[in-house]
Amino acid sequence: MRTFWLGRCLSAALLATTIGCASGPPQDLILRDDHAGLARWYEQQAATLRNKAEEMRRMAEEYAKPDYLPSPKQTKEELIAHCQLFIKLYIETAQEAETLAKLHRDLEKTIP
Repeated sequence: MRTFWLGRCLSAALLATTIGCASGPPQDLILRDDHAGLARWYEQQAATLRNKAEEMRRMAEEYAKPDYLPSPKQTKEELIAHCQLFIKLYIETAQEAETLAKLHRDLEKTIP
């Protein structure tokens, strides 16, 4: 059981790192100081992340159904906890993207 949770924590850390770093905003928008474009990009990322959270919520609902039979390796509770963890991470990351979008919208207003 300890190994299971360790694996889940490592997966969550990898997800947060991957979303936060590897898929950064397009360099051309940064180089042009295109705050409107950056705001749109962050808004699109937030929408994508919220869609992924919703997908995980639906998966958790499926796992919770009485007729769902998990593999012998995992229990229903473990599968649902896995989904809940990713829902939390996706929503938190979407909120960060929305905050960055707002920041760029505000910066856009201050630049002539």
